Amino acid sequence: MTTVTTPSERDVTGASIVLDSVVKRYKGQEKPAVERLDLEIEAGEIVAFVGPSGCGKTTTLKMINRLIEPTEGRIFIGGRDVTREDPDKLRQSIGYVIQSGGLFPHWSVAKNIGAIPRVLGWDKKRIAERTEYLLDLVGLDSATFADRLPKDMSGGQQQRVGVARALAADPPVLLMDEPFGAVDPITRVRLQDSLIAIQHELGKTIVVVTHDFEEATKLGDRVLILSEGGHVEQYARPEEILTDPATPFVEEFVGSGAKLAYLTVSRVGDVEVDPVTTARIGEPAKEVIARATRAGHTWVVVVDSAGRPRSWPSLREVSSKPEVSDYLDRRLPVVAQSSTLNDALDAMLAASQGATLVTDGRGRVVGSLSIGAVTDVIQTKLAEAHNAEGETSYETYVDGSDPTPTPVVAAEPGPGDPA
Repeated sequence: MTTVTTPSERDVTGASIVLDSVVKRYKGQEKPAVERLDLEIEAGEIVAFVGPSGCGKTTTLKMINRLIEPTEGRIFIGGRDVTREDPDKLRQSIGYVIQSGGLFPHWSVAKNIGAIPRVLGWDKKRIAERTEYLLDLVGLDSATFADRLPKDMSGGQQQRVGVARALAADPPVLLMDEPFGAVDPITRVRLQDSLIAIQHELGKTIVVVTHDFEEATKLGDRVLILSEGGHVEQYARPEEILTDPATPFVEEFVGSGAKLAYLTVSRVGDVEVDPVTTARIGEPAKEVIARATRAGHTWVVVVDSAGRPRSWPSLREVSSKPEVSDYLDRRLPVVAQSSTLNDALDAMLAASQGATLVTDGRGRVVGSLSIGAVTDVIQTKLAEAHNAEGETSYETYVDGSDPTPTPVVAAEPGPGDPA
């Protein structure tokens, strides 16, 4: 489940969404795409729509901002009946992100982000300040990326810009249609973590359409499972769906491992991380080694000026040069506090390391998580499930495999990373 603070701990700037008996019929089709949908989404929540192809999840999403007009029913945002409003003005007040990012290819990043604010008449200074803030929010350096064209960026970077553009006019609602479906798995995890961090900071109301149930349970404060015709099979928090499917359809959709699948929503932030010694580029190597030795550490984490990790050399590697180098390890295993334990295991195994670094919502390193700590949590969860069910094999993991992780190459991070 997405970690959500109470309203007293954060500002909720989102608006509630209510669908009242919404129907969508397309000409020439006997059955409606959405038969009669009643749905309430609380302000400041992330809700994930998931279900098989043809269940009406994308149609429902697009009816909220009236890219598709409902045939019957009413839609309220923040108590306003938006079915009576001008659709163009409505869409200017709702953020919208699609799979490919949807950036204008011949516009710079800054011009893309400022598109809606310009339409709304914002002055240049306000747009520039908003653009710089949003690029920082999505983890991109403004000085580096503001003048770039989309073609000169990776898919993940483009998608981050797409999110920034959707947030440019500070809309209360953000709609996302398969936003991370076109990027590689590692980038996808990082984008998911970025979205959760953004939500924690801004408190928007976010609706995400995804075909990936694991993504839905990771992102969603609540998950809406739809079947053909936009029929609501279950609308609940991820744990409830995973441990108590409401219908046979949900049970089949979730899969045979539903009773243990809640492991996929266990968070890195729920596990105590180990402290790390950090070092800045250009620091004298002797000072860094002395600091790490006092802490009992055999390696350090080199961070940039914002505290984001770049590499984790051993003390032997640090000692090979008079100063800490600016080497960037692109295979460095990093997960956020909002990442799932499955994400953490994937990161370690992909990098053949016995641990992963853990970062906060802005990408600053806060510690490390060992594979042993993760497996301890998994074994505890499995034992609890075994005791609760009386039928679950202690040796069975979510997908029916042995829960013991594949052996990793390195027992601790650092070996082979240039200092």
